[in-house]
Amino acid sequence: MKPEVFLLEHRLFTREEFAAVLRGRGRAESTIDSHLARWTRQGRIVRVKRGVFVRADGAGGKHEAAPDYVALASRMAPDAAVAYHTALEAHGFAQSIFERLTFVTWTKTKPTSFAGRRFVPVRPRARLMSAGRGEGWIEQGERGGLGLRLTTLERTVADVLDRTDLSGGVEEVWRSLASIPAIDPGPLEEYVVSIGSGTLAAKIGFFLESRREELVVPARLLDRLRAMLPGAPVHMERRRGGRLVARWALIVPAGLVEEQEPRA
Repeated sequence: MKPEVFLLEHRLFTREEFAAVLRGRGRAESTIDSHLARWTRQGRIVRVKRGVFVRADGAGGKHEAAPDYVALASRMAPDAAVAYHTALEAHGFAQSIFERLTFVTWTKTKPTSFAGRRFVPVRPRARLMSAGRGEGWIEQGERGGLGLRLTTLERTVADVLDRTDLSGGVEEVWRSLASIPAIDPGPLEEYVVSIGSGTLAAKIGFFLESRREELVVPARLLDRLRAMLPGAPVHMERRRGGRLVARWALIVPAGLVEEQEPRA
């Protein structure tokens, strides 16, 4: 693929994505950077951060619509994967669209602002790396012809309940999760076990029991999650307080959901 064709076909890209194309044509590294510098001078591309670019003009100099910011977030680090509320959006279940986009990465990188959006890196739980699952529960997706990396639906559900502060707050999380029609309980349980948090087990168990019939949640899974509960009650979102759901040793914000009756 010629450089000009690449530019016409990519509204956002990384230097490495562009370099892979030119290397395939036998081009030198200096040629890659010279193209990028020239396009920047001409106003045809805009540098988001080092190694990440968006196309500013289309063919004939026509104004381009805004880039896909979710796909852009997945390019903010070599191993970036959109996560938390941004992953809910990528999976199609977010109730609101935020100007703050979140991605997980093991790479040391700083938050970046671009076009009124804030791209925020979050380091995953250390236990994933120690368990050899540093890249676990991450998949390839696509948005409008753009590839991206994102956390799986199961990991996303666990993550947004684990960190409601990164996910728009507990009400936004609960409304978003209410629209999920199906989930694979196996990978979800594996992720919770890998994290090893009793607090997360309580939140996941409470969520799954609230949707037990719709999601066809196995009773044995709920039993296994209850076996992981912490010794003292924990909060779904500490700053909100709420009422205790003793079955899950979880303090739930008042009015979030109707009280769940124990089921056999």
